[in-house]
Amino acid sequence: MSSSATTLLILAATVAVFVWNRLPVAVVALLNALALYVAGVASAADVLAGFGDPVVVFIAALFVVAEGLDAAGVTNWAGQRLTERAGRSARLLLTVVMLLCAVFAALVTPNASVAAFTRSSQAPSLVRSPP
Repeated sequence: MSSSATTLLILAATVAVFVWNRLPVAVVALLNALALYVAGVASAADVLAGFGDPVVVFIAALFVVAEGLDAAGVTNWAGQRLTERAGRSARLLLTVVMLLCAVFAALVTPNASVAAFTRSSQAPSLVRSPP
């Protein structure tokens, strides 16, 4: 089998494991790198070079900051303020969140906004059910 087909198969398996969502993201990423090395598609130097890449370090730092904001309660506080403003309207809540995301993405890098809103999207649903 060609190296491109092997790479595509490993990529498809990685996406499937990400969607399955039973393993932590870091474990899946390490297994992906290990699979590429074992399959002979990437050398050990190529696999290890990814850990020193500034983009990888930057995104990891963004997840640390997002986790810190969540642990400090900032994301819950912001979610409560949003639901107070939107009331019971799911449509208005969606509009407010989209506007907030747009403003946030305009002020910081797209990577930072994705990290922040990905972490906060793991919180329980903000829309209150009708009584």
